[in-house]
Amino acid sequence: MTTTKFPLLVQFEFHPASKEAAAAAEYLHEVLNADPAVPGLQVPTTFTPDEGSGEPPEPAVASEADRVVVVLLADDRLAVAARKPTKSGTTWGEYATKLRSLTEAAGHRFMPVQLTESAWPIDKRIDDTNFLRAWAIDGVEERHKFIARRLVHLLIRRLQPRPDNEDAPPVTIFLSHTKMDLDHEPRVVKTLLAHLTATQPEKTWFDSGDISTGSRFAREIEKGVKDTALLAIVTDSYSSRSWCRKEVLFAKHHQRPVVIVDAVQERETRRFPYSGNTPVIRWKAHDAQGVVDLLLREVLRHAYAEESLKQRRREGDVLLPAGPELVTIVHHRNEKDQPVVLYPDPPLGPEELEVLERTGVRVQTPLQRHALANDLRGRNLTVALSVSGAEDLGRYGLRPAHLDAILLDLSRYLLVAGIRLAYGGHLGPDGYTLRLADLVRDPIVEQLRGASPSEQVPPELVTYLPWPMLASVRDEARLGPLVDMVRCDRPTDVDESLDVAFVASPDIEVPADTAVRRFAWSRGLTTMRERQTREIHARVIVGGRLGRADAPYRGRMPGVLEEALLGIRAQRPVFLVGAFGGCARLVIDALDGIPRAELTSAYHQALPNTPELKSLYADRKVTWDEFESIAAELKACGISGLKNGLSVEENRELATSRSAERIVELVLHGLQQCNQPAPAGGGE
Repeated sequence: MTTTKFPLLVQFEFHPASKEAAAAAEYLHEVLNADPAVPGLQVPTTFTPDEGSGEPPEPAVASEADRVVVVLLADDRLAVAARKPTKSGTTWGEYATKLRSLTEAAGHRFMPVQLTESAWPIDKRIDDTNFLRAWAIDGVEERHKFIARRLVHLLIRRLQPRPDNEDAPPVTIFLSHTKMDLDHEPRVVKTLLAHLTATQPEKTWFDSGDISTGSRFAREIEKGVKDTALLAIVTDSYSSRSWCRKEVLFAKHHQRPVVIVDAVQERETRRFPYSGNTPVIRWKAHDAQGVVDLLLREVLRHAYAEESLKQRRREGDVLLPAGPELVTIVHHRNEKDQPVVLYPDPPLGPEELEVLERTGVRVQTPLQRHALANDLRGRNLTVALSVSGAEDLGRYGLRPAHLDAILLDLSRYLLVAGIRLAYGGHLGPDGYTLRLADLVRDPIVEQLRGASPSEQVPPELVTYLPWPMLASVRDEARLGPLVDMVRCDRPTDVDESLDVAFVASPDIEVPADTAVRRFAWSRGLTTMRERQTREIHARVIVGGRLGRADAPYRGRMPGVLEEALLGIRAQRPVFLVGAFGGCARLVIDALDGIPRAELTSAYHQALPNTPELKSLYADRKVTWDEFESIAAELKACGISGLKNGLSVEENRELATSRSAERIVELVLHGLQQCNQPAPAGGGE
């Protein structure tokens, strides 16, 4: 198995106490990962590691990507801290200086941003660095958009460098339009040209008016489109003009980014069919910049997708950085060695794929390729997901959005491979059960699993509810027929003699507000986890709360820690994804014999009712494992003792990887190794 890197990663650096810088970083993360106008754009990001001490972390540049852009978000908070030594004796100014040196030494790019007027200079040693003067832009929203625009420009140049001038404009814009509508309202082309003239120091656009007299018109247009991004201004008469249609076809044939500006005023007699499968923005007066911004994000998506696909390319593959359509694949149908057209996830829906199949050309995404290469359908495997928020997520430079994304990506890949998912958790809006249920219902996931829309399939998600957690008929109906809800029985060592509320089927939520009630919850959760461990084939662990006095857990120990411990004791395959911190990282450290305060009794004594809880365990003759003995048990097991089909080296990679695709590769490989089908026939 080959380790792959992200083509590109953005590392946001700022003082952890700065709300302004944190808000800017989170906005930029969303632009690069969750922009609904450009689906599929997923550029990985990290934030400044924050342990809560206010100390600058050890300066480091991410090593998990081929290209890294370090964005320093400087504001008044950082400017003040830059001059004041911390307890370690290091200033934030020294941190920023070392970070720039490390970035440039590794051949990456440093992008400092001045959020406030007094945020420069940060340190005299980087006075020679040009900071982006974002503070001069009025309004927080416009300031964020301005930074995002410059960042997108820089990212495109990093993916598609121009050796002759690395600061050259990232792309040439081809304005495709009909001259019949130039002087008609809403005069989109003239507005766009005026905007580009005012905002671009160099000319970064052209149209048919730039082609000299006597030139071969079609040849010149094709030559221009091949090196550009196409902005098609669709007005009432656009689709009636043959050259406009040819420009779109040229762009599609040469796999160039295309954005449609819908400026139709009354009607189109016929919409050109091959202008689809592209982002569309409705023209609004005074929003020329919004049009250009959308086009640049589409250029970035194309460039990032192309680099990602190159890492997954096999001999004979044809790479397509956008979703395939008839016009982009039909010319491959008569090729002697039938290629596979590889395009980015997410996959097309079954209705589109059915049409494309008629060409005889095979189209796949990396996700579909995983499903074919690691087809576990028919094995009836159930894999539990132990995923929850981690208090130390910030220590690893991540945010809850990173954890949410990895959960949904992992779930999608595992479902497509034919695996049933198990999850133990509540049904509230902040739990994962409802989101997983929506994923199971996704028709694309169903299609890739090989299920037809009309086919009756068994539930692909099983959610375990511990006693005394409540679930109404409405909850069960909301989850639908594809989710199996398993209600666990009341533990045998809990009954009404302890508390009149401890009935077998409670209809009122029992709070864990006393030692006795925490004991009841603890036994209910452990009983549920023991049952789940018996009924599953493997467990994947990501994150997991460690527990704090101000955010206590209700069980005997942190839930994800108990799930990991039960799985290891039962010799079930346990896959530990450690890059997101939490209990997964805690268990990995314990397996390596690294002491952690979270595996000491003293750490957990601060949680409510802990001494009384321990006494109740003794009174009811229930085993109580001290955290020190748990640490010793895990150390004795070690990484090599994990029965998950992976080598020590592969488990170490799993412990550090943030790539959903790579994590699933490792998990599926381990499951294949642990669940080899029995050989046909008998024999001695």
